Amino acid sequence: MNRRLSSLLLALAFSAMPARPGAAADPPGVRFRGIDDGFAEARTSGKPLLLFFTADWCPPCHDLELDFFRSTHFIKRIEDDFVPVRIVDRGREDGHNPPEVQKLKDSAGITGFPTLLIVHADGVAAVRNVGYTSRGDTLAFLTEGVRRLKAAEEKKRHANAH
Repeated sequence: MNRRLSSLLLALAFSAMPARPGAAADPPGVRFRGIDDGFAEARTSGKPLLLFFTADWCPPCHDLELDFFRSTHFIKRIEDDFVPVRIVDRGREDGHNPPEVQKLKDSAGITGFPTLLIVHADGVAAVRNVGYTSRGDTLAFLTEGVRRLKAAEEKKRHANAH
């Protein structure tokens, strides 16, 4: 009887385990905003937007999402430095995108996924990165983007002061 009870408890323990290793421990990740809310928040806060153009069918998009946007090492930094907005392309699945997604995709010249675009609150693009290779490359891109934005703002302030 003890052997049966042990087997039953063991079976129950394994059936309660998540289907994917680590799934229960996955952090919630970056809190992405919708397009309208993200642009409004960026105008109010003065932070640049980090636009993440993605598609459900795109394996590198999923890698970027899991490796970077759900990593506890990067979440705080992303949310401190940017207003993150996820834009999901539904062209392949639905044959078209919602109008606001298509308008943003067209105006940003998006041709591949994933694409990260850092833009000013006024919508002027600063830097772009297409594809996903590693956490390090993505972090370097974001660091360079912040540096370029600060340099452009300083140049603008200097020009306005004269």
